[in-house]
Amino acid sequence: MEAKGLSKTYGDVNALKDISFSVRKKEVFGLLGSNGAGKTTALKIFSGLIRPSAGDAYVLGTRVVGNELKVKANIGYLPETPNLYETMTGEELLDLVATLRGMEEESKRKRIDYLAKVLELEDAMDHQIGTYSKGMRQKMAFALAVIHRPKVLLLDEPTAGLDPRFAKFFKNWIREFGKTGTTVLMSTHLTLIAEEICDRIGIICSGKIIDIGTVEELKKKYDAGTLEDVFVKVVGGSDWRDLLPSSL
Repeated sequence: MEAKGLSKTYGDVNALKDISFSVRKKEVFGLLGSNGAGKTTALKIFSGLIRPSAGDAYVLGTRVVGNELKVKANIGYLPETPNLYETMTGEELLDLVATLRGMEEESKRKRIDYLAKVLELEDAMDHQIGTYSKGMRQKMAFALAVIHRPKVLLLDEPTAGLDPRFAKFFKNWIREFGKTGTTVLMSTHLTLIAEEICDRIGIICSGKIIDIGTVEELKKKYDAGTLEDVFVKVVGGSDWRDLLPSSL
């Protein structure tokens, strides 16, 4: 997966500014940045949902623009705010997506049963999505993204809305995807999540990639004890101590 000089403008807003980076096969690569940094825009371009204003994105060697259907057949995409069919049951929605993905009946049934079990959605499979909690919706959206065992996985803030137990489960599962051959590009604004999951990290700020490296490379380069300290140094801003009131 590769971005070459990607830019995206919305009117007068430059969401991405000539960014370039590559994601290696079987790698978990994280885009780390604050809200509004351009992370979601980058993932939407790779998913074929929007087109760049300039530059190109490639997935499995295929240029995304002009080949959106081919690219979408090989990826799984988890948006930051999933829009699910409220009146469908979990069972109906998973079955629909699996069918659209071209899965055969037997493998489809096994995959749906497996995902429902490991994500603890079995008791909710015959309930309408509209009755699901935020965490249940996030788990359902994740199931939809991985049901067809995609070669490339795009995850936008994958642990949002999850309780600590399932956040830990998701982190372990995402790492396992990379080990078993899936290439993962994920976004997060949480330095701890990035530090625990990602093989390499691209720090993005105001639509620009500021630096790329492993956690250890970045900590060494910026003489920092944690990735959080790296992020503050790279992005800039006041030391947290300067933000404290004079007395507590």
